[in-house]
Amino acid sequence: MTDTWILKAGMRLYPGAVWKLNTARKEIALTFDDGPEPEITPKVLAILAQYARQATFFCVGNKAVKYPSLVQQIREQGHAVGNHSYSHCNGFFTSPKTYVEDVEKAQVILQSSLFRPPYGRITPSQYKILSENYRIVFWNVISYDFHPRFTAEKCLKHCLQNLQNGAVFVFHDTRMASRNLLTFLPEFLDTITSMGFDTVTLTNPVK
Repeated sequence: MTDTWILKAGMRLYPGAVWKLNTARKEIALTFDDGPEPEITPKVLAILAQYARQATFFCVGNKAVKYPSLVQQIREQGHAVGNHSYSHCNGFFTSPKTYVEDVEKAQVILQSSLFRPPYGRITPSQYKILSENYRIVFWNVISYDFHPRFTAEKCLKHCLQNLQNGAVFVFHDTRMASRNLLTFLPEFLDTITSMGFDTVTLTNPVK
């Protein structure tokens, strides 16, 4: 299962956004969405620490308010934090004004130059406003760890089939995804380590 046509369309519509890393080296970006959650995020952090891997966590503002120590823990362990809106709103069904206000509400807490649209859904008008102050980050490989029809084995296979220089992977540090994620993530990290891939965060100064 691939989303190649969606990726190509998105890159044409939002050419200034990050879809994959601009590198020919064996580097990839690991990103985690929709947390932090106290039952899951620390387990993900422990796995990443075991393999000495850095990642970017796109946190939801209303969860960051509830669990500020988890956001601090993410940063203290050398990972990057990104803004994933305050209420995980769908840009396709939200007015530009409300959408931007929701992102800015999260920004008060998260203080990040990175923004990832929830569901990857953002309108051109919303994008135009937010790209003035944020680096908008999408992805080119989604793990489907949240999908009820995907097993951990299937998630792993999909990720490895799409492993390439510059790939930006998206996982989810949530209860919904945890059954798959916590099972296949160590094996995925084992594999990329054996293949010589480095991992990088997506930090970038505010324009």
